[in-house]
Amino acid sequence: MASDVNIPGNELQEAQDMLGFVHDFIDIGHNTFDFEAAFGTELGRGAAQNFENKWEDGQQQLRKQVQGIRDAIGSILDAFEKTDQDAVANLQVGGGGQ
Repeated sequence: MASDVNIPGNELQEAQDMLGFVHDFIDIGHNTFDFEAAFGTELGRGAAQNFENKWEDGQQQLRKQVQGIRDAIGSILDAFEKTDQDAVANLQVGGGGQ
């Protein structure tokens, strides 16, 4: 039964790190991002800029949600680490210890 438990600590840490990247760059804004250079003059002035202007309202909500997920992953990782530490401590005390 215990062999069925898989705790993907590395994957969770990677997800948390990537969400940090997403969080930090959600609002790169039109002041720091050159739409024309990235998408060409036609698209940069039109659809891309229009999208940036309209989605500005959702950035704050998205930022909060991303932060909430990052915090939840952090809590999971902390709980796994504490469980590991407690198990080692119990094995050392129960097994004669060092």
